[in-house]
Amino acid sequence: MKKTVAIIGSGKIGRGYLADLFSAAGYHITFIDISTDLVDRLNSRGQYTLFITGKTGTKKRIIKDYEAYSIERDFTTIIEKLSIVDMVCVALYPNALPSVANQIVETIKRCIEISRKNPLNFIFFVNKALTARRVKEMVEKQLHTETEINYYKDNIGIVEALTLRGGVNPTPKMLKEDPLCVSSSEGTVIPVGDEFVGPKPDMEFIQFTDRVEGRLAEKVWCGNMLHCTIASIGWSKGYKYTVECANDPYIQNIADQAYNEASFGIGKEFNFNTEEIKEGKNKYWNFFMKSNVLDDVEHVSADPLRKLSRDDRYIGPALLCLKYNKLPYFLARGAAYLFLFENEKDPSALKLQSSVKSNGIEQTIWDVCDLSPNIKEEQMLHQLILAHYKEIAFRK
Repeated sequence: MKKTVAIIGSGKIGRGYLADLFSAAGYHITFIDISTDLVDRLNSRGQYTLFITGKTGTKKRIIKDYEAYSIERDFTTIIEKLSIVDMVCVALYPNALPSVANQIVETIKRCIEISRKNPLNFIFFVNKALTARRVKEMVEKQLHTETEINYYKDNIGIVEALTLRGGVNPTPKMLKEDPLCVSSSEGTVIPVGDEFVGPKPDMEFIQFTDRVEGRLAEKVWCGNMLHCTIASIGWSKGYKYTVECANDPYIQNIADQAYNEASFGIGKEFNFNTEEIKEGKNKYWNFFMKSNVLDDVEHVSADPLRKLSRDDRYIGPALLCLKYNKLPYFLARGAAYLFLFENEKDPSALKLQSSVKSNGIEQTIWDVCDLSPNIKEEQMLHQLILAHYKEIAFRK
């Protein structure tokens, strides 16, 4: 019988990276997405083109053998499908995680109803540290009976994975050839955490890896944080592209020191050694300083509300520093620069600045970063960000 995988999220990662590897392995794919229009177009066409760009050029694959369902319209059918597939992959933005947690809970109930015996693993491809941990917390809060709790413990895996392939915007030429196309970089493996429940699948492209949670934290809290810090400070200095920012001595110093703080906390929490952290740092700086890719500072700084949230680029590693008795001075400074970011085309930035005007910067920091004034370390971090904000704003 043909193996099946459900992919929640039909964007560049879901229909690109994941669909490519599972389709090539002979899996039937069930796409699940919030866009009813996209779902209807996928079902109507029955296929779409995937353009894969690598060092030797661009090749294309036709993705077939799939079905697609809308979360808003087909929820009951989706739960039925999730309860019978072999595996589930989740490739969504972090703000959709509560919805996914609800789907997992409903799937557990349905699995119990149909007496499903085989374990079911949900693999998360989300660019946010501690994703699996947070989803587990959400799911566990919604399980109320002993039967549900036991089934969850014995049969449901909530697993972290690393995304090693990027999704890129299709060119006008690609879209002319196929309006449903997706464009992706090349890559042949999926690093998956060892929280997998039940027998591990024997597939070449799934690579079980230790400390995936820590590796994802390093990617978001060091790599993405460094990129964002370079961009947001660069925006305040009037730069257009991140490669310009990365070669500015002042920006280099702030961003590099923030990286050192983040890597300290991550090293302590996830047991990374100094050499592993140094290797990653050199890799990021070499890329940002010499990149041929012209990343716009407004694009990299975009969505500040998400990037300033508790588990994201600044607050997550800053809280780890405080946990291990290190002052996150430069992480707080990086966060302050992002609190000052303005862009009329960015709804998140508009909402942030509206909060600052309506509620004041002090309350906005509490709210956006989800910090508690009753916890000493979080109060300290709040005061650090606030002091940097006032100093930077005064100099402007």
